[in-house]
Amino acid sequence: MKTRCIAAIFLGLLTITLHADESGGSKVDPDQSVWITSIAPAGDGSFVAGVVTDLHTRPAAVSRFHQDSPNQLEEIFQMPAAVWTIAVSSDGKTIAGGDYKGNLVVYDVASENASSHENAFEGWCQKIVMSPDDGVIVAGNESGKLFTWNLDDAKVSKTVELCEASITSLAFSPGENQLAATDGDGKVHLLKWPELESIGTISVSDVTAWCVAYKDESTLVIGSEDRNLYHCQAKPDAKPDSIAKGGDWITRIAVSEDGQIAASEVSGKIHFAIGGIITNIGDES
Repeated sequence: MKTRCIAAIFLGLLTITLHADESGGSKVDPDQSVWITSIAPAGDGSFVAGVVTDLHTRPAAVSRFHQDSPNQLEEIFQMPAAVWTIAVSSDGKTIAGGDYKGNLVVYDVASENASSHENAFEGWCQKIVMSPDDGVIVAGNESGKLFTWNLDDAKVSKTVELCEASITSLAFSPGENQLAATDGDGKVHLLKWPELESIGTISVSDVTAWCVAYKDESTLVIGSEDRNLYHCQAKPDAKPDSIAKGGDWITRIAVSEDGQIAASEVSGKIHFAIGGIITNIGDES
């Protein structure tokens, strides 16, 4: 869980400078700044990251790195456009990426085969997640449409017109029977899993709700454009309360097994909340 927490509290968009891997893994100009748009643990002590070096519409890479050498990236596969979100199966055998144009690429680690599915999600996809059984990818796009992609059948198995605003984040409950989705109108949508039937909504703010995580089966934590970190019950019409306020948008959240909450904001600060005590680390980047 420590590894997953570290990965999840990285900024939504982080700028770094890369140096070429002596083994030939990275071909990036050593003086070129690149965007790391998504990071996920790969299950073997390494991480995978979305690497964008140019315009959103140009091809981008999904690469692997180790925490003791984060500036040395080994490219795994290419995305047709800027990769925005990555999901990895619990056994680390499948890596999936969603991009700015709604394309999906699924990479099989054992065979080193990448299968590309053009316009699978019909538009910019900010978040994909693996289902608890690793059999389905769940994705939300910029038009508020929710998709499930069956990995065995390699096709969309279900869609839901969830809202009119962009879907910004997705999270499964610890009990694996509920899915939460945040949107650009400041709402959290609760759905039954795997039915994807609506349970109801929670109004968080009148601006974008950027991220959501389950603290436990009955409690949600939400990061907002209004700079607040909220928590509330995971039920329709719950009233969110602010437990911390940052200096910028709060865009990533992780929760450890012992209930510690880590939330990152665009300015570069990371906030920790446990037992009602709020601390923060980091300076503006």
